[in-house]
Amino acid sequence: MATSGPAFVVRRAKPADADAMLFVWQETAGMLAKGDSRFHLTPDAPAQWQSELRGWLVQDDVAVFVAESLTMPDHILGYIVGMVQVNAPTFAPERYGFVSDLAVDSHAKVGRIGRELFDALKLWFHERGVSHIEARVPTRHAIAQAFWRALGATELYEQMWLKLE
Repeated sequence: MATSGPAFVVRRAKPADADAMLFVWQETAGMLAKGDSRFHLTPDAPAQWQSELRGWLVQDDVAVFVAESLTMPDHILGYIVGMVQVNAPTFAPERYGFVSDLAVDSHAKVGRIGRELFDALKLWFHERGVSHIEARVPTRHAIAQAFWRALGATELYEQMWLKLE
């Protein structure tokens, strides 16, 4: 299952993509931390993230897609991670799709990367009978907020943050 844009192809991620994906993750995590002082990365965050990625790649209920450049082979322009989650016992439907990560290389000069990644993941969710998707989107990340709203997403929860003294 691959979809393509003019200068990239979206495909399932493989273990060999881990280092290139880490670069995009670090850039995105760094931007989040700069934009909101409540985000703090642990010293070993990159190693932890790559370990999680390796786990995701072998789980049946998780999908990881990458956008790979067609002009620079093995260059990852972005990625998306989605998983099927079990809903709270009192809510229907029983399962839903959760998008835990969506990151695009800020230096990529190609449009539609995020949309093409999402479309691939959406198809994967449909194939598993998932009827709705939830995504955790940082409040202070205007671009991410606009991306999800453009897809038709609406707010479901207001997640609150409080530092304990």
